[in-house]
Amino acid sequence: EQRVQRQMKNQQRSEVQRGVSVIEGAATLSGVGLTKLLLVLHQQEQDSTTTAASANEIIEAIETSTEMLLESRRDALRSPKHAELAIDLGIAASISLTNLGIAHCTLLGNKVKSIELWKQGLDMLDTILGDAMNTAMIIPRHKFIWMESIRARLHCDIACLLLGLENDDATKKQLEEDTLKHASEAAKKGLDIYDELINGAKILRGESDGSDDNAQDGNEDDDNKKEWERILQEEVKKKQAEDDEDKPPEVALSPLWIDYHRCESARALGLVAHCYAQAGAAVTSEGLFQSALDASSSYPFGQSLRSNSNVVVVDDGKGIAQSSPNLGLIARDVRLWYAMLCNNWEKRKGDADRLLADVQTIDTEMIFQGYSSEEEKKRVSGMISSLWLFCPLDFERK
Repeated sequence: EQRVQRQMKNQQRSEVQRGVSVIEGAATLSGVGLTKLLLVLHQQEQDSTTTAASANEIIEAIETSTEMLLESRRDALRSPKHAELAIDLGIAASISLTNLGIAHCTLLGNKVKSIELWKQGLDMLDTILGDAMNTAMIIPRHKFIWMESIRARLHCDIACLLLGLENDDATKKQLEEDTLKHASEAAKKGLDIYDELINGAKILRGESDGSDDNAQDGNEDDDNKKEWERILQEEVKKKQAEDDEDKPPEVALSPLWIDYHRCESARALGLVAHCYAQAGAAVTSEGLFQSALDASSSYPFGQSLRSNSNVVVVDDGKGIAQSSPNLGLIARDVRLWYAMLCNNWEKRKGDADRLLADVQTIDTEMIFQGYSSEEEKKRVSGMISSLWLFCPLDFERK
């Protein structure tokens, strides 16, 4: 009996190790693909050409990584013992789908394929939550935050493409009403997720999720929804008060994660603001852009952007993050989009010029110093702010 138990444990251990090996292999392939992608995009700034061979090589690496993760997840789902491994593989697959969509967008200009891949990533995240509920698996807090951060990026990526903001020469024409509607929905979903990542779940704050606006089937459904929300709030508070020994150990989270998400939320704010600008609500759009500028410059130990304006900047140690190219790109893009609004606004060209000067400063003197130059006409695509390098240690079981 003891021998059988040892054999079973050894088999389980080998299966778990095989799963981690899949993540290692996928992470390696993804890393190779993304490194080549960044090199090719940098070369594009200088000669504006990309060979089909290099593009296919990059996409093939990331695509293989994605397929490995999806296939391994399907295998892991066959056994309840591997429920936690299936969650890890699903998270990695959603990240890989995000990266693959960006590769299709930036290299081949295939917007339809990119949005299809990102929607597949969103479906994967929903499936992970559904599978966890069906197997009574509690997703650790740090992994849930990770999943929501991926979800927010995916919504913002979709909105960015629909609005035509994926590159420097963004479209100036008016968008179709249906396209603007879908872009606005995606941007607002991303903003709502960032709000909860920064401030906590709305339902625990006693706030509505805004879905009541469409409920017109009678007061009975409305009352039922409110009753379920009340019960859920009570149950969550009860769970938080209990000292549950079966709860999986949580990984200590750095307080800087909230600051990171606050800076990253500037992208969602900027996208919502651009939607309002497209709809003709310039004043509302400007207010949101101001909030986006504040959020993008709120990172501790960041660098303040001191433009040529007469505004006195208080040096509180916060500014644009110098440790993250992702946040640097977001800070640059929201200023670029704000400048587009000012250029289309009477007597606001001076503000547009100041914003564009800040864009140039971020591109050439801050985090991209040495990567971009004033002579280069083409800027680094803001879409790569959603690229996500992952490694096996990210999924380490505690």
